[in-house]
Formats: sequence, C-alpha cells, structure tokens
Amino acid sequence: MIASQLAMRYAEALYELAAERQALDGVEKDLAGVEETLAAHGELATLLYHPQVPLAAKKDTVTRVFGPQVTDFVLKFLLLLVDKRREAALPAIVREYRVRANKARNIAEAEVTTAMPLAEDDKTALAAKLSAVTGKTVVLNTKVDDRIVGGVVVKIGDKLIDGSVARQLEALRAALLKTEVRKIGVTY
Repeated sequence: MIASQLAMRYAEALYELAAERQALDGVEKDLAGVEETLAAHGELATLLYHPQVPLAAKKDTVTRVFGPQVTDFVLKFLLLLVDKRREAALPAIVREYRVRANKARNIAEAEVTTAMPLAEDDKTALAAKLSAVTGKTVVLNTKVDDRIVGGVVVKIGDKLIDGSVARQLEALRAALLKTEVRKIGVTY
C-alpha cells in the first residue's frame, strides 16, 4: 500500500511538471523507452533495482544508458529516484503517470481478452464501439487466453464486461445445480 501511494505521489509530481512544460507525450514516450530497455536487459534492471549497488554506480549507469535516449527532464527525474532510493518504484510510477496522462487526453485503456487473436477489423470495430459507450478514445491492449473458450472479456478501469463462453457455461452450471430435480414418472 505504501509503495503504491509513493508511486502515485511521484507520478503526480512528474505529471504536473510535464503538463506545465506541455510535454505529456514526450515524457510518456521517454518513460516507455526506459521501461522497454529495462525489460529487454534484465541485468540492467537487476543493477538498477539492487539495494546494495552503490548510488554512484547506479547514477553513472542511468546517465550513460538513458542520457542519450531521453530528455534532460526525464533523466533528472530518473537520477532523483536513484538519489532518493526509489528506483524500484519506477514501474509503478510509469503506470500511474500513464493513467494521469491518458485521463488528461480523454483516453481509456481497455484490456481485451479473447480465445483467439482478433483481426485488425475486429479490433477497430471493438475500439469504436467502446469509444461510443465510454465517450473516450479507447486504446485496446489485447491478449489471448484460450481458457475463456470463446467470446470476449473487456476491462476498462474498474468496469468488467465478461462476454466469455466460459462465464456463460459457469452460470448455466450454477443454475443447473440450484434446480431441484424431481422424480418424473416414466413408463415403458
């Protein structure tokens, strides 16, 4: 809980400074690049997040690796996180920043789960339908999970739309288990 509150505070401060500088998109792009780099290079993430690595080594590494690819503003933010020993909160800070930036741009992210990959036409149609319902521009993050059997599960913020075949089968099963079975007289 404390870690998420910490991430929210840092994200809010970063968001306010980025908004003041009219650099919401640039900061988000830089943060996404940092995330991708850390995900692609596990040893770099280990070095950055390990508590026993000296601050000077972390700061030097951050400056060398991220200095050429991010703006001075984002680099200073990353170095501040290292100075305050908050670098482990970076993934949560990036998530919280993205939420705030999307809210400012009237964008909603939808997590869409299907049993099979969606065709581009289907993605476009689903995004348009969700945009019409929410009144926001909807960006889809799709994933495939064959356990839902068929249909689609959409999560936007704290709302869940479960149109999966697995849920419908479970509802049918529950209804059948509740139904009292009576002996029916059958003659041969």
